[in-house]
This record gives sequence, C-alpha cells and structure tokens, in this order.
Amino acid sequence: MEIFSEIKEKYSQLSKGQQKVGEYLLKNPEEIALQPANQIGHRIGVSETTVIRFCYSLGLSGYSQLQAMVREHLIHQKSHLNNYYSSKKEMAREPHLYAQVMENDAENIRKMKANIREVDIEQAVIKIMEANKVYITGMRTAFAPAQWFSLVLGLARDDVYLYQPAMDDLMAMLQQLNKQSVFVAITFHRYVKETVKLAEMAKEQGAFVISMTDSELAPITRFSDITFVIGEGKDTTLDVFPPLFSLLNALLASISVQYDESIKERQERYERLSSDYLFFK
Repeated sequence: MEIFSEIKEKYSQLSKGQQKVGEYLLKNPEEIALQPANQIGHRIGVSETTVIRFCYSLGLSGYSQLQAMVREHLIHQKSHLNNYYSSKKEMAREPHLYAQVMENDAENIRKMKANIREVDIEQAVIKIMEANKVYITGMRTAFAPAQWFSLVLGLARDDVYLYQPAMDDLMAMLQQLNKQSVFVAITFHRYVKETVKLAEMAKEQGAFVISMTDSELAPITRFSDITFVIGEGKDTTLDVFPPLFSLLNALLASISVQYDESIKERQERYERLSSDYLFFK
C-alpha cells in the first residue's frame, strides 16, 4: 500500500507522537479502519490532535481520508483464486493433503465460533422465524449456500423465497418487503454490487437485514442489522465455505429446537409427500 511506503519514507521526519501513530498503523491497520481517531490516540498514548496531525504529515486531508484508504486496502488484499491454489500447493509439500485441508477447515470453524456472538444467533433465529416473509440471496459463488439455506429453511416455515435476479422481478420483491420481513444476503470478496444494492433497498423498505460476509469492512455491513463475519483474516474466499455452511447449519439447528412444535407437522407432511412423489420406496 502506497501510504505504508510513505510512512516508512517520512518516519524520521515525524514527531515522536506521530511515529507512534505510524507504527500502530503498520501493525494494526484493521484498528485504524474501524476505530475513531480519539480511541486510537487513547490506545497508543497520544492525543487525538496528534493522530490528525499525523494524517496531515502524509499529505492527507484528515483522519477520514486515512481510514478510507486503509479500508480500501484491506478489502482488496483479500486473497484471490490463485492464492487458494498456492496455499494448497504449500500444504501438499507435507503428507496427507486431504487431512491438512480438513484440519484447516476445522480450524476456520473454530475461529468463526470464537468470533460470533451468541446473542446475534439468537436474535437472527427469532427474526427469521417470526418474520412475515424471508428473502434470501447470494450470487456467483454465494448462490449455492443461499439456495441450500432457502431450501432447508423452507421446511421449517412458510414464505421463504430465494431471490434470483435472472428469474425474479425486483420491484415485485421490494413491494413485499416491510418492517415484518427479513432479508438474508450472502456475499464475499469481491462483493457482488447487486447483492449489496439489494440489501440497501431492503433496508430502505424497513426489512431486517442479516448479512454473511468475510470482513467487518465489507460494503454490505453498512446496511445490515446483524453481520456474521466468516473467515476474516488471510483465508481465501473459497476457504470460507466450510465455516459458512457450519453457521447456516447452526442457525437451522437452533430453529428446529426453539420452534420444535411449530415445524413438526410441516416436517411430517414433507416426509409423506417426498415418499409418495419424489423417491422410490
């Protein structure tokens, strides 16, 4: 990142307080991206004014511009497809590649578990089950988990819809959304613009928006009431899918336990219909 190079070049010209800010930025860019200037100053033992003067020393208009630049950098450094292959080739240097990949998936699930708040799970479950309608969307690589979640959630309640831009009418969907509705959006780097825009429009209609993405800095978080961050860090985009499906499974498990009586009859009816019309006996 250009700003990082500039910090290193101008480091000797900065005051001691500004050098502290520069060192903190180089080591903790995520904190700079998310926290206001006064909190950053408090953490490193300098004044808010020193933080802002640090920005001026780099030729920036202020702290907001620094945050914008750092956020852009963090979003676009997210691993691409070639990084996924490179990481797996690195694993292949050791025996039992399949076991290493599975262990990596398990570790990613443990990381997600540690970062997700139980209160968010509980609120999401209540909102999903008590909504008048639930719309779910995910595009490109996010389509498969969105489709799976809508299918299985549809076994637990009525009025679950998978929004597919190529097939569904946008205005018809928006007319159905209101304060009693829930909109679930799944998107990962590089963040499909249409998914983010749909979340924004759903929010404008009053819907409760639940997003699943890979960074607190992802564009969709601005329009979300609850954001589940999955795979934040150096994980490639493809590596987020095992923890994502684990999260979706956990949500469905919570729904099946908390709303056992209300969905039991639906499940029995589904099993009868499936047995009669879909599968060989």
